[in-house]
Amino acid sequence: MEDIQGKVFEDFEPPATTDGSYLGLKRHVTETRKHLQAKFEEEIAQINKRLKAGKTKVSIESRRGTIQLRATLPLKPGELHPKGKDKKQYTISLGIPANFDGLKTAEEEAQELGKLIARKTFIWNDKYLGVQNKKKKTITFDEFYEQFEERYFSERKKTIKSEGTLINYKRRYRAVFSGSEIITEFSVREKIKKVPYDASKRTIVTMGKIILNSLGIKANLSELIPKTKPQQRLIPTDREIEKGIFFFETHFHQKVKGQTKYENNWLKYKTIYALLAVYGLRPREAINNPDLDWLVSPENEHNTFKVHESNKTGYREVFPFVPEWIEIFDVKNQQGLHMLKDYSFSKGTAIQLSSKVNKIAGSFKSCGISFSPYDLRHACAIRAHLQGVPIKAAADNLGHSVEMHTKVYQRWFGLENRRKAFNQAFNHMSKLEELEAENIGLKKRITQLETELARFKFPQMM
Repeated sequence: MEDIQGKVFEDFEPPATTDGSYLGLKRHVTETRKHLQAKFEEEIAQINKRLKAGKTKVSIESRRGTIQLRATLPLKPGELHPKGKDKKQYTISLGIPANFDGLKTAEEEAQELGKLIARKTFIWNDKYLGVQNKKKKTITFDEFYEQFEERYFSERKKTIKSEGTLINYKRRYRAVFSGSEIITEFSVREKIKKVPYDASKRTIVTMGKIILNSLGIKANLSELIPKTKPQQRLIPTDREIEKGIFFFETHFHQKVKGQTKYENNWLKYKTIYALLAVYGLRPREAINNPDLDWLVSPENEHNTFKVHESNKTGYREVFPFVPEWIEIFDVKNQQGLHMLKDYSFSKGTAIQLSSKVNKIAGSFKSCGISFSPYDLRHACAIRAHLQGVPIKAAADNLGHSVEMHTKVYQRWFGLENRRKAFNQAFNHMSKLEELEAENIGLKKRITQLETELARFKFPQMM
């Protein structure tokens, strides 16, 4: 059997809709499963074709999560045929899982059974009667961890995004699911219940489902998902963002002064800060293959930023949310962009990328900036709303769905931003009222002038 990554996913590009929204994730999972199912059925057809070409009187099929053998065999001990025949077509389950690794095992078992049939030496033993398969197979949490990566990538394409997700899952797995207990629905539930933080529990429940589904254990864990609670988050104002840009030189630079290796790092992080503030990027989008040549290209008339296709939601071209900040923040500073280009990479691992993203957040803290890199993105979402940018346009610019934009980002809108929105709406209404009153006055004046003109032209008629 060829390498699963090289064969199954070579012609598949998962849809870049994993923006965290339900619809985005559902589409991503659905499209991946459809591709896997099509490839799986195609491989079953190829195996049956090879078996037939080799005169093997056995075929394989997939049923209820397992791969089964199908062949005409002597009747089972004690079984009678209604028409008095001594043979019958049987479907034999050997407990082979319905995945691509299982297909290799199934083909080997089909060839072995075919030889027994050809030699007329087949007998019904425990293996073919299913006695062995009925014996409960168990696996511990620690044993499953060793197989986690192989199982995970048996159902999805290996990309820098999926590798990054796996790293997070494995880290959480070690923290929550490690242990020598046998994996059952009960043991998984008990470990989830011990997670103290609701914020983490939703992801842990998802992992629990992945573990149980991988082992063919059907379970509904939805009642373990905590109810979402309103969260408080202070989104920086434009003034606070403008002040923050200067912290990198005045604070970060002072902390590493004299350390030649890190002395100019402040400029690199300042450039990243500027990109996040102006374009509302995710932190990794600023350092994962950024097209910095396009950013400074004379052809880039609208000062857009091109996000690389290997990022979370794929390729997009982003318009600046605050165009004037491009000059104020010196976004196109050649030294800063050169340092950022050296810092970014095209063939880095998911672990390296995750580490660099964490360092961006660390640079904010080192400078004494009171908000996080992601808060700059939230600020762009809110600013777009206050500026009256259509929701679809703002969502596309940020690289997420309209659902994500309206249901998630807008929860950070806050009292102060609501006050701004109302004030802007009232100011707009006041201006409209003023213009309307002015318009009425002008119409009256025009009428008066027309009357006076008529008197002047036709005095005898007045």
